[in-house]
Amino acid sequence: MTPFLQQIAKCFYDAYGADVQQMAFIFPNRRAGLFFRKYLSQTVGRPMFSPAILTLNGLFEQLSTLQPADHLQMLFLLYHIYVRRSQRQETFDDFVHWGEMLFSDFNDVDNYLVDARQLFTNASHLHEFEKDLSYLEPEQVEAIRSFWAAFRPDTEDDGNRRSFLGVWDILHDIYLDFRAELTDRGRGYEGMIARDVVERIRREGGADLSYSRVVFVGFNALSRAEEALLVELQKQGITDFYWDAGTINADTGEDGFRRVLDKDNRAAHFLRDYLRRFPSELPLPPEEPNEPVITLTGLPSRIGQTKHVHELLLRMADGRLRMTEDEALRTAVVLPDEQLLIPILNAIPHTVPHINITLGYPLSGTPVASLIEDVLALQKNLRTTSGGGVEYYHREVTAILNHRYVRRAAPRIVTDLLCNIIANNRIYIPAEDLAQTDLLRLIFRRVRSAADLSRYLIDLLKGLNGLFPDRIDETADDDATDPVGMDAVEGEFTYAYYTTLTRMNDLIAEAQISMSVDTYTRLLARLIESVSIPFRGEPLAGLQIMGVLETRVLDFDRLIILSMNEGLFPARGATPSFIPHTLRHGFGLPTFELRDSVFAYYFYRMISRARSVNLLYDTRTDGFRTTGEVSRFIHQLRYHYEVPMKDEAPAFAIASSDDLRLRIDKTGDVLHQLESFLGKGEKALSASTINSYIDCPLRFCLSSVMGLQEEDEITESVENRLFGSILHRVMEGIYKPLCNATVDKAWLGSVIANRENLRHKIDEAFAELFFHTPGDVRPLTGQNSLTAAMIEKYILRILRYDQSLAPFVYVGSERRILSAFPLSDGRRVRLKGYIDRLDEVDRSLRIVDYKTGTEKKMQFATPADLFDRDKGLNRQSAVMQVLIYAWMLHTENLTRSLPIRPSIYYVRSLFKDAFDPSIYTKEEGQRTYSLLIDDFVGQCLPDFEIAMRHVLDELFDPRIPFVQTDEEKSCGYCTFRELCGRKKTVS
Repeated sequence: MTPFLQQIAKCFYDAYGADVQQMAFIFPNRRAGLFFRKYLSQTVGRPMFSPAILTLNGLFEQLSTLQPADHLQMLFLLYHIYVRRSQRQETFDDFVHWGEMLFSDFNDVDNYLVDARQLFTNASHLHEFEKDLSYLEPEQVEAIRSFWAAFRPDTEDDGNRRSFLGVWDILHDIYLDFRAELTDRGRGYEGMIARDVVERIRREGGADLSYSRVVFVGFNALSRAEEALLVELQKQGITDFYWDAGTINADTGEDGFRRVLDKDNRAAHFLRDYLRRFPSELPLPPEEPNEPVITLTGLPSRIGQTKHVHELLLRMADGRLRMTEDEALRTAVVLPDEQLLIPILNAIPHTVPHINITLGYPLSGTPVASLIEDVLALQKNLRTTSGGGVEYYHREVTAILNHRYVRRAAPRIVTDLLCNIIANNRIYIPAEDLAQTDLLRLIFRRVRSAADLSRYLIDLLKGLNGLFPDRIDETADDDATDPVGMDAVEGEFTYAYYTTLTRMNDLIAEAQISMSVDTYTRLLARLIESVSIPFRGEPLAGLQIMGVLETRVLDFDRLIILSMNEGLFPARGATPSFIPHTLRHGFGLPTFELRDSVFAYYFYRMISRARSVNLLYDTRTDGFRTTGEVSRFIHQLRYHYEVPMKDEAPAFAIASSDDLRLRIDKTGDVLHQLESFLGKGEKALSASTINSYIDCPLRFCLSSVMGLQEEDEITESVENRLFGSILHRVMEGIYKPLCNATVDKAWLGSVIANRENLRHKIDEAFAELFFHTPGDVRPLTGQNSLTAAMIEKYILRILRYDQSLAPFVYVGSERRILSAFPLSDGRRVRLKGYIDRLDEVDRSLRIVDYKTGTEKKMQFATPADLFDRDKGLNRQSAVMQVLIYAWMLHTENLTRSLPIRPSIYYVRSLFKDAFDPSIYTKEEGQRTYSLLIDDFVGQCLPDFEIAMRHVLDELFDPRIPFVQTDEEKSCGYCTFRELCGRKKTVS
């Protein structure tokens, strides 16, 4: 179909010829004007001066004596006026949020030509001006009366109502003062400028324009001020009005609404009303109704949508290396969610010759904004040492060091810093340890005041700017080509943040508003959230990436619209306002219903001329921002208008098999690594790795064979494994002086009594194992102090239990042993073990294993049960581990000619009166259990070897792959559960 703007260009040139250059054409946005200029040039076919191309705001500014004021400057001014009128000592930080709402309300009041005195008058005086509401419809007047009738009862007993009325009573005075001070400065906000123009034209009986005609193209849902301007200019007889609904034109009137724009659609009502009010002079040629091919695609990810755009664009190239320039220009990617801009840029395939971006990207979503957020948190959470130094919290430090801008500046130094912090578990890091480059010195310095913070951020942004030599030239002409390189884009982000910050600093100084660091930080965050970065580019070349508002009046053959989710398009919720919804409705101010209708028009008009429309939406549900529900517009197309629609789901090739569990075959490098545990290889299996294999062969392969490990992290508190390590280290330190000596009750009593020495040993263990600073013992604080007290309590209980066994010989602790186990085919598997404690009690060699976890049963039926994978979490893995140690001691002749007695100290159970660390085996055919005190070798050795050999034969059999476990409960704390697609399950 012929683009709407091309029809307008041809229509006016055919009617007026070269005189068209004396006219002014007014469009909803600048991009539409540039496309119109292109079509007019194609129609003329020779050089000619262009007519004036304006937006409606530009026309208002041209007709007004006021200049647009800076938003933040107006907010400061509004704050001063509020404090003066309310006589309250409210801080700017408390005012700024609802001050933004108030400013927005004032803008609406002027844009819709509402009598501010009537709107903001106290309800008690309502009867005095009811006679002045004659310009409103009866239902509007009734809405106003009903609001105050519902609001007034029991006002004196309702603090919220009294507070509302207290502010409401001064709003008219604030409004008048605000406008007066802006007028004195020759400034105004958008609505104020529009109202000023309309009222002056009405006073003077017309507008002084230098154009032969003024043509308004493609507007809808005008405010009252905008509509009044069009009416006044129409009276002068120099205007034309053209509205486009895709399938409607001026000479068909209401009958032109077909299918997409139905008479039941709110968008149609706008056009119908405007057509009656503003008939066009020149009829446009009739157009055949268009039936776009619409495809709906659901993807379970926001980023997945951008990846699918890549596939769609490749498909549109139809196997060619590149799209033609005209094909790219006639294709648009529309982003209702501006946060997807950067992912989209990264997803554009090489088949697209050029890219043009005209939507704004929120500054708060940029990498530089995330870095500044981390830097501000860094300053907030720092701490000072007793010597006056500064230390920074590890979370902000690591976040900053991992930021790609900081890494880019000095990758080797940053990597070394991160490794040092993690390896030494440094929770707070001194500033001098971090300040190793110019950029790091800029970041890791202390800020003491808001003024200091301002200088600090300015210096940091200047330092970052040097990382982007290809930043887009801010002095370039608006029509200059944008290379859209990522360095250029990110440089533009940094420069936009810098200019926003410097402007804010200048306005704060000009307004003479003092504020704390926290207030400055919050104000900056609010300001950054309101800033959108416009991308410059050549709109007449390349693939068009745009927001919804940029599509107005433009036509594309092929559309890809993302984020077609309810809540995103149209967006949910109402704009924050101090004016209640009922009063907004009563006075004809815009409401969320109007906004929804406007976006309905944008959507239907956008797709009406396209040949191909791809609608993408996110199928996920997170309960908040994402609901997984498609937009109401899709339901309307499918069920109300019965527009044919194709549902498409991205296809994934899935090979089915009898066993869908993940598996790794024992071939290639996996087999080679596995063989390193055999014979004279450099690796050895421990009891814990054998347990890991039984629990999940795949986990064993990933960790012990392939060497994949969980990424090291800084731990602020003592986790379970570290808790046990500290307890082991302290127990080793206590008994070390009596290695191979007799321990009696008196010695144990002296150790128990010397609490100071015991606590010092705990502090030493913390320094070595938690802080990674052996020899540098520091006082424990906070949660670490509580953990230390718990460890002390457990150790005292162990020592008191040991008193009940004394005298006994303490053989040693943390004893490392190596051995080899024979497989059925004669190969030998290298084994290693660390025995927590060996002692001689009652003429037995006792193996003691300390366990800090939950106690499990201490008995088993047969050794084969200890290796039985089918028992799942009920398998006695701890018993199996200590029996492996017993087997290794026997094999290596380390038993001191004594029978071996395996024992487990579950420290949580030490406080039970019947605590017993011994292991029992169930006698065949009986209900009683016999204590494994007779001798591990005599009672268990043959059966234990058979059971263990069966498992190890399987482990080293190249024909049996490493397979994912069926027991999902055992995946609860597994490092690889996400890799395997298993959810976290804690039994």
